[in-house]
Amino acid sequence: MRTIAAILAACIGIVVTAAFSASAIAAEPTLAVVKKRGQLQCGLNGQLPGFSEVNASNEWAGLEVDFCRAVAAAVLGDAKKVKFVPLTAGKRFDALRAGQVDVLLRNSTVTLERTAKLGVRDATMIYLDAQAVVAPRRLGATTLDQLAGRSICILNGTPYGRNLRDWFVTHKLDYKAMTFDTQKDMYEAFFAGKCEALTQDRSALSTTIIARDKAQDYFVFPELLALEPLGAFVRDGDVEWLDVVRWTFNALLDGEARGITRANVDREKLSGAPAAKRLLGVPSDDGTLLGLQGEWAYAVLKQVGNYGEIYERNLGSESQWNFPRGVNALWEKGGVMYALPLR
Repeated sequence: MRTIAAILAACIGIVVTAAFSASAIAAEPTLAVVKKRGQLQCGLNGQLPGFSEVNASNEWAGLEVDFCRAVAAAVLGDAKKVKFVPLTAGKRFDALRAGQVDVLLRNSTVTLERTAKLGVRDATMIYLDAQAVVAPRRLGATTLDQLAGRSICILNGTPYGRNLRDWFVTHKLDYKAMTFDTQKDMYEAFFAGKCEALTQDRSALSTTIIARDKAQDYFVFPELLALEPLGAFVRDGDVEWLDVVRWTFNALLDGEARGITRANVDREKLSGAPAAKRLLGVPSDDGTLLGLQGEWAYAVLKQVGNYGEIYERNLGSESQWNFPRGVNALWEKGGVMYALPLR
């Protein structure tokens, strides 16, 4: 019969081995891991229309989904070589640190707290959003102060709760917080009337309510609680991989700014302006700076399209949402998006 000491020793050994294995995985550069695996693992929401969900055709779709495909195209030359991993808000950063995903999107806001203490880094901002509140029109409320004393649904593991509390404290008003671990549970409670309002990113509120065919029944308040820059996150200390993710996004913006689309990318590569040809791998020396093939950006734009194309098919004029670009337009068109110099 084994002694208690022996059992404890065995258990400790298992824990130490597991911890060592996790550390070893984390220590190996992500770029090398992804190339060896032949597949990108991307952490997403999975329940957010317009950003990441499985659509009616049983295919992954959304702006964040397409960004993951762009990274896969850049690294592996094939936008299809990606596995989408749905994550809850509370577990998403744990999954990234543990190596369960290589890059995390999941409508995750870039904040000081996250980049300073969670062991992760935002590689780039892919969409600028803002936190808002929605409520049924039957309440008759048209300004946020009219929700005083009412119950509001909030998703755990997000900045939404603190932002909401700050607004109500500033305005010397009370409310009742109802918190949920998953987006699905939160919206089911809201639509069932278990809470009288709900707060999230404005785009998420709009797409979710429109997808339920309930737009006429709900009112999104005009007050914005906070700006929500949604980023792509990687593990802290993996600078090489951070650069790959960061410059993939810049390639999407640069492609749009230069008018390079999936339809004309081959022509631009053959006879475009020198800067366009250089972006597309002619000559092919820029890719080596990132540890990628020379035509990495060509693969991205050929297979996925530029940022404007990604936006329009998922959120804009080609989607059921028809959201205007607004601040997410290129800077020369009144937005804040611009590509850092790819040279």
